[in-house]
Amino acid sequence: MVMKNKILFSSLAFFVIAGLFLFFGFGCKGMSQAEQQLTKSVTLEYWTVFDDVDALRAAVEKFRANHPQIHVNIRQVRAEELYPRLVEALAEDKGPDIISIRNRWIKTFQSKLSPMPASTNDTTVVVQKGQFSSQTIVNSSPRAVVNLASLDREYVKAVKDDVVVDGQIYGLPLSLDTMAVYYNKDLLDRSGVPEPPKTWEEFQAAVKKINKYDKSTNKIIQSGTALGTGYNIPGADDILYALFRQSGVNFSTKSGQALFNLSPGGRGVETPSMSVINFYTDYANSTRDTYSWNGDMENALDRFVNGSVGFFFGYSYNYAQIKARAPQLNFEVLPLFQLNPDKPVNVANYWVQTVVGKSPNKNEAWNLIDYLTHSKITKDYLDATGRPTALRTFISAQKEKPELAPFVSNVLIAENWYRGGNYEAAVRAINDLLRDWLIPAQGENADEAEWRQNLLNTAASKINQTI
Repeated sequence: MVMKNKILFSSLAFFVIAGLFLFFGFGCKGMSQAEQQLTKSVTLEYWTVFDDVDALRAAVEKFRANHPQIHVNIRQVRAEELYPRLVEALAEDKGPDIISIRNRWIKTFQSKLSPMPASTNDTTVVVQKGQFSSQTIVNSSPRAVVNLASLDREYVKAVKDDVVVDGQIYGLPLSLDTMAVYYNKDLLDRSGVPEPPKTWEEFQAAVKKINKYDKSTNKIIQSGTALGTGYNIPGADDILYALFRQSGVNFSTKSGQALFNLSPGGRGVETPSMSVINFYTDYANSTRDTYSWNGDMENALDRFVNGSVGFFFGYSYNYAQIKARAPQLNFEVLPLFQLNPDKPVNVANYWVQTVVGKSPNKNEAWNLIDYLTHSKITKDYLDATGRPTALRTFISAQKEKPELAPFVSNVLIAENWYRGGNYEAAVRAINDLLRDWLIPAQGENADEAEWRQNLLNTAASKINQTI
Protein backbone atom coordinates (compact mmCIF):
# COMPACT_ATOMS: atom_id res chain seq x y z
CA MET A 1 0.00 0.00 0.00
CA VAL A 2 2.89 2.35 0.84
CA MET A 3 4.58 1.60 -2.50
CA LYS A 4 1.28 2.17 -4.34
CA ASN A 5 0.82 5.57 -2.67
CA LYS A 6 4.38 6.57 -3.60
CA ILE A 7 3.75 5.68 -7.25
CA LEU A 8 0.48 7.62 -7.20
CA PHE A 9 2.17 10.66 -5.61
CA SER A 10 5.01 10.57 -8.21
CA SER A 11 2.51 10.42 -11.06
CA LEU A 12 0.55 13.36 -9.71
CA ALA A 13 3.72 15.39 -9.23
CA PHE A 14 4.76 14.69 -12.81
CA PHE A 15 1.44 15.89 -14.22
CA VAL A 16 1.41 19.00 -12.02
CA ILE A 17 4.92 19.98 -13.16
CA ALA A 18 4.05 19.22 -16.79
CA GLY A 19 0.92 21.32 -16.46
CA LEU A 20 2.91 24.24 -15.08
CA PHE A 21 5.28 24.08 -18.02
CA LEU A 22 2.35 24.11 -20.44
CA PHE A 23 0.75 27.03 -18.59
CA PHE A 24 3.85 29.16 -18.94
CA GLY A 25 4.23 28.29 -22.61
CA PHE A 26 7.04 25.74 -22.38
CA GLY A 27 5.92 22.67 -24.33
CA CYS A 28 7.72 19.42 -24.92
CA LYS A 29 9.85 21.02 -27.56
CA GLY A 30 10.79 23.83 -25.18
CA MET A 31 12.27 27.13 -26.32
CA SER A 32 15.69 28.09 -27.52
CA GLN A 33 17.94 30.28 -25.40
CA ALA A 34 17.21 33.22 -27.71
CA GLU A 35 13.46 32.66 -27.35
CA GLN A 36 13.74 32.44 -23.58
CA GLN A 37 15.56 35.78 -23.57
CA LEU A 38 12.87 37.35 -25.76
CA THR A 39 10.10 36.10 -23.47
CA LYS A 40 11.76 37.12 -20.24
CA SER A 41 9.16 38.31 -17.75
CA VAL A 42 8.55 42.09 -17.67
CA THR A 43 6.34 43.94 -15.19
CA LEU A 44 4.91 47.33 -16.18
CA GLU A 45 3.71 49.79 -13.55
CA TYR A 46 0.76 51.76 -14.93
CA TRP A 47 -0.59 54.81 -13.07
CA THR A 48 -3.99 56.12 -14.10
CA VAL A 49 -6.17 58.89 -12.68
CA PHE A 50 -9.47 58.01 -14.26
CA ASP A 51 -11.99 55.65 -12.63
CA ASP A 52 -11.82 53.16 -15.50
CA VAL A 53 -9.52 50.69 -13.80
CA ASP A 54 -11.73 47.62 -14.31
CA ALA A 55 -12.18 48.30 -18.03
CA LEU A 56 -8.48 49.06 -18.36
CA ARG A 57 -7.53 45.80 -16.66
CA ALA A 58 -9.86 43.87 -18.96
CA ALA A 59 -8.23 45.49 -22.01
CA VAL A 60 -4.77 44.68 -20.68
CA GLU A 61 -5.70 41.02 -20.21
CA LYS A 62 -6.70 40.81 -23.86
CA PHE A 63 -3.29 42.19 -24.78
CA ARG A 64 -1.63 39.63 -22.52
CA ALA A 65 -3.34 36.74 -24.32
CA ASN A 66 -0.46 36.89 -26.83
CA HIS A 67 2.00 38.58 -24.46
CA PRO A 68 1.94 36.38 -21.32
CA GLN A 69 5.47 37.48 -20.47
CA ILE A 70 4.27 41.05 -19.83
CA HIS A 71 2.60 41.68 -16.48
CA VAL A 72 0.86 44.99 -15.75
CA ASN A 73 0.14 46.50 -12.35
CA ILE A 74 -2.50 49.21 -12.70
CA ARG A 75 -2.72 51.76 -9.91
CA GLN A 76 -5.25 54.56 -9.56
CA VAL A 77 -3.80 57.88 -8.37
CA ARG A 78 -5.62 61.10 -7.46
CA ALA A 79 -5.16 63.82 -10.08
CA GLU A 80 -3.72 66.37 -7.66
CA GLU A 81 -1.23 63.79 -6.37
CA LEU A 82 0.04 62.48 -9.70
CA TYR A 83 2.85 64.95 -10.40
CA PRO A 84 4.34 65.18 -6.87
CA ARG A 85 4.16 61.40 -6.42
CA LEU A 86 5.80 60.87 -9.79
CA VAL A 87 8.64 63.26 -8.93
CA GLU A 88 9.13 61.52 -5.59
CA ALA A 89 9.10 58.05 -7.17
CA LEU A 90 11.52 59.04 -9.92
CA ALA A 91 13.94 60.45 -7.35
CA GLU A 92 14.03 57.01 -5.77
CA ASP A 93 14.17 55.21 -9.15
CA LYS A 94 10.84 53.56 -8.35
CA GLY A 95 8.69 55.37 -10.86
CA PRO A 96 5.97 53.90 -13.09
CA ASP A 97 6.46 52.92 -16.72
CA ILE A 98 3.18 54.39 -17.98
CA ILE A 99 1.16 57.33 -16.68
CA SER A 100 -2.16 58.71 -17.82
CA ILE A 101 -2.17 62.52 -17.96
CA ARG A 102 -4.60 65.21 -19.08
CA ASN A 103 -4.17 66.58 -22.57
CA ARG A 104 -3.45 69.94 -20.90
CA TRP A 105 -0.60 68.56 -18.82
CA ILE A 106 1.77 67.42 -21.56
CA LYS A 107 4.07 70.45 -21.33
CA THR A 108 4.05 70.12 -17.53
CA PHE A 109 5.18 66.50 -17.68
CA GLN A 110 7.24 66.67 -20.88
CA SER A 111 10.66 66.58 -19.19
CA LYS A 112 9.61 63.40 -17.37
CA LEU A 113 8.36 61.60 -20.50
CA SER A 114 9.81 59.60 -23.38
CA PRO A 115 8.48 60.31 -26.91
CA MET A 116 7.11 57.46 -28.98
CA PRO A 117 9.73 55.69 -31.12
CA ALA A 118 9.35 55.07 -34.86
CA SER A 119 8.81 51.37 -34.17
CA THR A 120 8.97 48.82 -31.38
CA ASN A 121 9.98 45.19 -31.16
CA ASP A 122 6.87 43.11 -30.56
CA THR A 123 7.28 39.62 -29.12
CA THR A 124 4.21 37.39 -29.09
CA VAL A 125 3.96 33.95 -27.49
CA VAL A 126 1.39 31.40 -28.68
CA VAL A 127 1.08 27.87 -27.29
CA GLN A 128 -0.33 25.36 -29.76
CA LYS A 129 -1.60 22.30 -27.92
CA GLY A 130 -1.64 18.87 -29.53
CA GLN A 131 -3.11 15.59 -28.31
CA PHE A 132 0.07 14.49 -26.53
CA SER A 133 2.27 17.59 -26.60
CA SER A 134 2.29 21.30 -27.15
CA GLN A 135 4.47 23.70 -29.07
CA THR A 136 5.38 27.20 -28.03
CA ILE A 137 5.65 29.59 -30.96
CA VAL A 138 7.60 32.76 -30.30
CA ASN A 139 7.43 35.49 -32.88
CA SER A 140 9.48 38.65 -32.56
CA SER A 141 9.29 41.35 -35.21
CA PRO A 142 9.31 45.15 -35.58
CA ARG A 143 5.92 46.77 -34.97
CA ALA A 144 5.13 50.00 -36.78
CA VAL A 145 3.43 52.14 -34.16
CA VAL A 146 1.45 55.33 -34.77
CA ASN A 147 3.43 58.03 -36.58
CA LEU A 148 2.68 61.65 -37.49
CA ALA A 149 0.98 60.69 -40.77
CA SER A 150 -1.27 58.00 -39.26
CA LEU A 151 -2.00 60.23 -36.26
CA ASP A 152 -3.29 62.91 -38.61
CA ARG A 153 -5.22 60.42 -40.72
CA GLU A 154 -6.79 58.19 -38.07
CA TYR A 155 -7.37 60.41 -35.03
CA VAL A 156 -9.50 63.51 -34.68
CA LYS A 157 -7.67 66.81 -35.12
CA ALA A 158 -7.39 67.71 -31.42
CA VAL A 159 -5.18 64.70 -30.71
CA LYS A 160 -2.38 65.69 -33.07
CA ASP A 161 -2.57 69.29 -31.87
CA ASP A 162 -2.13 68.13 -28.27
CA VAL A 163 0.22 65.14 -28.24
CA VAL A 164 2.80 66.32 -30.79
CA VAL A 165 5.49 68.50 -29.24
CA ASP A 166 8.61 69.50 -31.20
CA GLY A 167 7.69 67.02 -33.92
CA GLN A 168 7.44 64.04 -31.57
CA ILE A 169 4.44 62.10 -30.26
CA TYR A 170 4.24 62.01 -26.47
CA GLY A 171 1.19 59.81 -25.98
CA LEU A 172 -2.13 58.52 -27.28
CA PRO A 173 -5.68 58.70 -25.88
CA LEU A 174 -8.07 55.85 -25.17
CA SER A 175 -11.01 58.22 -25.71
CA LEU A 176 -11.76 61.92 -26.23
CA ASP A 177 -14.41 63.90 -24.39
CA THR A 178 -16.37 67.00 -25.39
CA MET A 179 -18.82 69.22 -23.53
CA ALA A 180 -22.59 68.74 -23.68
CA VAL A 181 -25.65 69.89 -21.71
CA TYR A 182 -27.39 67.65 -19.15
CA TYR A 183 -30.97 68.52 -18.28
CA ASN A 184 -33.46 67.42 -15.64
CA LYS A 185 -36.58 66.35 -17.54
CA ASP A 186 -38.87 66.53 -14.50
CA LEU A 187 -37.82 70.12 -13.70
CA LEU A 188 -38.48 71.16 -17.29
CA ASP A 189 -41.91 69.52 -17.22
CA ARG A 190 -42.89 71.09 -13.91
CA SER A 191 -41.70 74.49 -15.14
CA GLY A 192 -43.77 74.35 -18.31
CA VAL A 193 -40.89 73.79 -20.74
CA PRO A 194 -42.39 71.31 -23.23
CA GLU A 195 -39.25 70.65 -25.26
CA PRO A 196 -35.55 70.90 -24.45
CA PRO A 197 -33.91 74.02 -25.94
CA LYS A 198 -31.90 73.88 -29.13
CA THR A 199 -30.36 77.38 -29.05
CA TRP A 200 -28.88 79.75 -26.47
CA GLU A 201 -31.99 81.93 -26.75
CA GLU A 202 -34.32 79.02 -26.01
CA PHE A 203 -31.99 77.98 -23.21
CA GLN A 204 -32.23 81.41 -21.56
CA ALA A 205 -36.03 81.32 -21.78
CA ALA A 206 -36.11 77.86 -20.17
CA VAL A 207 -33.75 78.93 -17.38
CA LYS A 208 -36.02 81.84 -16.43
CA LYS A 209 -39.00 79.49 -16.15
CA ILE A 210 -37.16 76.97 -13.99
CA ASN A 211 -35.66 79.50 -11.54
CA LYS A 212 -37.34 79.72 -8.14
CA TYR A 213 -36.55 82.14 -5.33
CA ASP A 214 -37.43 82.58 -1.69
CA LYS A 215 -39.25 85.91 -1.94
CA SER A 216 -38.44 86.94 1.62
CA THR A 217 -34.67 86.50 1.19
CA ASN A 218 -34.33 86.43 -2.60
CA LYS A 219 -32.34 83.24 -2.08
CA ILE A 220 -32.22 80.81 -4.99
CA ILE A 221 -34.04 77.59 -4.11
CA GLN A 222 -34.14 76.10 -7.62
CA SER A 223 -31.64 76.99 -10.36
CA GLY A 224 -32.39 77.04 -14.05
CA THR A 225 -28.70 76.41 -14.66
CA ALA A 226 -25.28 76.48 -13.04
CA LEU A 227 -23.41 79.24 -14.87
CA GLY A 228 -21.82 82.59 -14.07
CA THR A 229 -19.08 81.70 -11.59
CA GLY A 230 -15.86 79.68 -11.70
CA TYR A 231 -14.82 77.90 -8.53
CA ASN A 232 -18.03 75.95 -7.99
CA ILE A 233 -18.59 75.06 -11.66
CA PRO A 234 -16.44 72.23 -13.05
CA GLY A 235 -15.15 73.17 -16.50
CA ALA A 236 -16.04 76.86 -16.24
CA ASP A 237 -12.92 77.69 -18.27
CA ASP A 238 -14.09 75.39 -21.07
CA ILE A 239 -17.58 76.91 -21.10
CA LEU A 240 -16.10 80.40 -21.31
CA TYR A 241 -13.70 79.35 -24.08
CA ALA A 242 -16.59 77.89 -26.10
CA LEU A 243 -18.60 81.11 -25.72
CA PHE A 244 -15.63 83.20 -26.89
CA ARG A 245 -15.01 80.99 -29.92
CA GLN A 246 -18.70 80.85 -30.81
CA SER A 247 -18.80 84.66 -30.63
CA GLY A 248 -15.80 84.96 -32.95
CA VAL A 249 -13.66 86.54 -30.23
CA ASN A 250 -10.06 85.38 -29.75
CA PHE A 251 -9.47 83.63 -26.45
CA SER A 252 -5.97 82.18 -26.71
CA THR A 253 -3.25 81.09 -29.11
CA LYS A 254 -2.60 77.42 -29.90
CA SER A 255 -0.07 77.29 -27.08
CA GLY A 256 -2.58 78.68 -24.59
CA GLN A 257 -1.30 82.25 -24.46
CA ALA A 258 -4.26 84.44 -23.48
CA LEU A 259 -5.65 86.89 -26.03
CA PHE A 260 -9.03 87.65 -24.49
CA ASN A 261 -7.79 90.97 -23.09
CA LEU A 262 -6.88 92.27 -26.54
CA SER A 263 -10.28 92.60 -28.21
CA PRO A 264 -10.74 96.04 -29.85
CA GLY A 265 -12.27 98.88 -27.86
CA GLY A 266 -11.41 102.12 -26.15
CA ARG A 267 -11.62 103.86 -22.83
CA GLY A 268 -15.14 103.60 -21.47
CA VAL A 269 -16.22 101.26 -24.29
CA GLU A 270 -17.46 97.70 -23.77
CA THR A 271 -15.30 95.37 -25.83
CA PRO A 272 -16.42 92.07 -27.44
CA SER A 273 -14.58 90.19 -24.68
CA MET A 274 -16.54 92.07 -22.05
CA SER A 275 -19.79 91.25 -23.81
CA VAL A 276 -19.02 87.53 -23.75
CA ILE A 277 -18.11 87.54 -20.06
CA ASN A 278 -21.19 89.62 -19.28
CA PHE A 279 -23.35 87.01 -21.00
CA TYR A 280 -21.79 84.27 -18.89
CA THR A 281 -21.75 86.08 -15.54
CA ASP A 282 -25.32 87.39 -15.94
CA TYR A 283 -26.45 83.97 -14.65
CA ALA A 284 -24.75 84.88 -11.35
CA ASN A 285 -25.75 88.56 -11.36
CA SER A 286 -28.68 89.18 -9.02
CA THR A 287 -29.74 92.24 -11.03
CA ARG A 288 -30.36 90.20 -14.22
CA ASP A 289 -33.48 88.24 -15.11
CA THR A 290 -31.35 85.16 -15.83
CA TYR A 291 -30.00 85.11 -12.25
CA SER A 292 -29.88 81.44 -11.20
CA TRP A 293 -26.52 80.83 -9.54
CA ASN A 294 -23.92 82.39 -7.23
CA GLY A 295 -20.55 81.73 -5.66
CA ASP A 296 -22.00 80.66 -2.32
CA MET A 297 -23.63 77.55 -3.76
CA GLU A 298 -22.09 74.10 -3.58
CA ASN A 299 -20.56 72.34 -6.57
CA ALA A 300 -22.72 72.45 -9.71
CA LEU A 301 -22.61 68.69 -10.24
CA ASP A 302 -23.76 68.09 -6.67
CA ARG A 303 -26.70 70.43 -7.15
CA PHE A 304 -27.69 68.72 -10.39
CA VAL A 305 -27.49 65.31 -8.75
CA ASN A 306 -29.79 66.39 -5.91
CA GLY A 307 -32.36 67.62 -8.44
CA SER A 308 -32.20 71.39 -7.86
CA VAL A 309 -30.57 72.45 -11.16
CA GLY A 310 -32.26 72.34 -14.56
CA PHE A 311 -29.20 72.40 -16.84
CA PHE A 312 -25.65 71.25 -16.13
CA PHE A 313 -22.73 71.63 -18.56
CA GLY A 314 -20.54 68.54 -18.38
CA TYR A 315 -18.70 65.72 -20.09
CA SER A 316 -19.53 62.11 -20.92
CA TYR A 317 -17.77 60.79 -17.80
CA ASN A 318 -20.32 62.71 -15.71
CA TYR A 319 -23.04 60.42 -17.09
CA ALA A 320 -21.91 57.39 -15.08
CA GLN A 321 -21.30 59.58 -12.01
CA ILE A 322 -24.85 60.94 -12.12
CA LYS A 323 -26.37 57.50 -12.70
CA ALA A 324 -24.42 56.06 -9.78
CA ARG A 325 -25.26 58.88 -7.36
CA ALA A 326 -28.87 59.49 -8.42
CA PRO A 327 -30.26 56.38 -10.16
CA GLN A 328 -33.81 57.75 -10.04
CA LEU A 329 -32.95 61.13 -11.58
CA ASN A 330 -34.81 61.60 -14.86
CA PHE A 331 -32.25 63.31 -17.08
CA GLU A 332 -31.02 63.40 -20.66
CA VAL A 333 -28.19 65.06 -22.59
CA LEU A 334 -28.15 67.65 -25.39
CA PRO A 335 -25.30 68.66 -27.71
CA LEU A 336 -23.66 71.94 -26.71
CA PHE A 337 -25.70 74.93 -27.93
CA GLN A 338 -24.17 76.82 -30.86
CA LEU A 339 -24.41 80.47 -31.85
CA ASN A 340 -23.63 79.53 -35.45
CA PRO A 341 -24.54 75.91 -36.27
CA ASP A 342 -22.58 76.18 -39.53
CA LYS A 343 -19.38 76.77 -37.51
CA PRO A 344 -19.77 74.61 -34.41
CA VAL A 345 -17.33 74.91 -31.52
CA ASN A 346 -16.53 72.54 -28.67
CA VAL A 347 -13.68 71.77 -26.29
CA ALA A 348 -11.50 68.65 -26.13
CA ASN A 349 -10.91 67.35 -22.62
CA TYR A 350 -9.33 63.91 -22.30
CA TRP A 351 -6.46 61.76 -20.97
CA VAL A 352 -3.31 60.67 -22.75
CA GLN A 353 -1.36 57.47 -22.09
CA THR A 354 2.37 58.28 -21.93
CA VAL A 355 5.67 56.54 -21.15
CA VAL A 356 7.97 57.78 -18.40
CA GLY A 357 11.50 58.68 -19.53
CA LYS A 358 13.18 56.68 -16.75
CA SER A 359 11.26 53.50 -17.55
CA PRO A 360 13.56 50.52 -18.24
CA ASN A 361 10.72 48.95 -20.24
CA LYS A 362 9.95 51.62 -22.83
CA ASN A 363 9.63 49.11 -25.68
CA GLU A 364 7.00 47.03 -23.89
CA ALA A 365 5.24 50.13 -22.54
CA TRP A 366 4.81 51.68 -25.99
CA ASN A 367 3.66 48.31 -27.38
CA LEU A 368 0.96 48.16 -24.74
CA ILE A 369 -0.16 51.76 -25.32
CA ASP A 370 -0.32 51.24 -29.08
CA TYR A 371 -2.46 48.12 -28.63
CA LEU A 372 -4.77 49.76 -26.09
CA THR A 373 -5.35 52.91 -28.10
CA HIS A 374 -5.13 51.72 -31.69
CA SER A 375 -6.65 48.27 -32.18
CA LYS A 376 -9.81 46.21 -31.66
CA ILE A 377 -9.03 46.40 -27.95
CA THR A 378 -9.79 50.13 -28.18
CA LYS A 379 -13.35 49.46 -29.31
CA ASP A 380 -13.83 46.94 -26.51
CA TYR A 381 -12.66 49.54 -24.01
CA LEU A 382 -14.96 52.21 -25.45
CA ASP A 383 -17.94 49.84 -25.38
CA ALA A 384 -17.20 48.93 -21.76
CA THR A 385 -16.80 52.51 -20.54
CA GLY A 386 -19.32 54.29 -22.76
CA ARG A 387 -16.83 57.02 -23.64
CA PRO A 388 -16.49 58.94 -26.93
CA THR A 389 -13.84 57.83 -29.37
CA ALA A 390 -10.71 59.68 -30.45
CA LEU A 391 -10.41 57.44 -33.53
CA ARG A 392 -12.33 58.49 -36.63
CA THR A 393 -13.25 54.93 -37.56
CA PHE A 394 -15.61 54.50 -34.57
CA ILE A 395 -17.42 57.86 -34.79
CA SER A 396 -20.30 56.80 -37.06
CA ALA A 397 -21.20 53.79 -34.93
CA GLN A 398 -21.07 55.80 -31.70
CA LYS A 399 -23.39 58.45 -33.14
CA GLU A 400 -26.08 55.75 -33.25
CA LYS A 401 -25.95 55.43 -29.46
CA PRO A 402 -28.30 58.02 -27.87
CA GLU A 403 -26.25 58.41 -24.68
CA LEU A 404 -23.03 59.07 -26.69
CA ALA A 405 -24.34 61.04 -29.66
CA PRO A 406 -24.34 64.49 -27.95
CA PHE A 407 -20.62 64.12 -27.18
CA VAL A 408 -19.47 62.29 -30.31
CA SER A 409 -21.24 64.76 -32.59
CA ASN A 410 -18.55 67.37 -31.82
CA VAL A 411 -15.35 65.32 -31.54
CA LEU A 412 -14.21 66.25 -35.05
CA ILE A 413 -14.23 69.98 -34.30
CA ALA A 414 -13.28 69.94 -30.60
CA GLU A 415 -10.26 72.01 -29.56
CA ASN A 416 -8.05 72.36 -26.51
CA TRP A 417 -7.49 75.95 -25.38
CA TYR A 418 -4.39 75.39 -23.19
CA ARG A 419 -1.00 73.77 -23.85
CA GLY A 420 1.20 75.57 -21.35
CA GLY A 421 3.08 74.39 -18.29
CA ASN A 422 0.58 74.94 -15.45
CA TYR A 423 -3.05 74.39 -16.35
CA GLU A 424 -4.25 74.58 -12.74
CA ALA A 425 -2.77 78.10 -12.35
CA ALA A 426 -4.41 79.15 -15.62
CA VAL A 427 -7.79 77.89 -14.40
CA ARG A 428 -7.38 79.79 -11.12
CA ALA A 429 -6.73 82.99 -13.10
CA ILE A 430 -9.99 82.52 -15.03
CA ASN A 431 -11.96 81.64 -11.89
CA ASP A 432 -10.60 84.75 -10.16
CA LEU A 433 -11.60 86.82 -13.18
CA LEU A 434 -15.18 85.51 -13.04
CA ARG A 435 -15.41 86.10 -9.29
CA ASP A 436 -14.10 89.66 -9.50
CA TRP A 437 -16.21 90.46 -12.57
CA LEU A 438 -19.32 90.48 -10.40
CA ILE A 439 -17.82 93.08 -8.04
CA PRO A 440 -18.78 96.69 -8.88
CA ALA A 441 -16.03 99.03 -10.07
CA GLN A 442 -14.03 100.38 -7.14
CA GLY A 443 -13.69 104.10 -6.46
CA GLU A 444 -16.04 107.09 -6.56
CA ASN A 445 -15.26 108.00 -10.18
CA ALA A 446 -14.34 104.52 -11.35
CA ASP A 447 -14.99 103.74 -14.99
CA GLU A 448 -16.74 100.35 -15.34
CA ALA A 449 -15.15 99.46 -18.68
CA GLU A 450 -11.68 100.45 -17.49
CA TRP A 451 -12.15 98.45 -14.29
CA ARG A 452 -13.09 95.37 -16.27
CA GLN A 453 -10.29 95.83 -18.77
CA ASN A 454 -7.86 95.77 -15.86
CA LEU A 455 -9.41 92.50 -14.69
CA LEU A 456 -8.95 91.06 -18.19
CA ASN A 457 -5.34 92.22 -18.31
CA THR A 458 -4.56 90.74 -14.89
CA ALA A 459 -6.07 87.35 -15.76
CA ALA A 460 -4.31 87.23 -19.12
CA SER A 461 -0.99 88.12 -17.50
CA LYS A 462 -1.34 85.32 -14.95
CA ILE A 463 -2.12 82.78 -17.66
CA ASN A 464 0.71 83.90 -19.90
CA GLN A 465 3.19 83.49 -17.04
CA THR A 466 2.45 79.73 -17.20
CA ILE A 467 3.22 79.30 -20.89
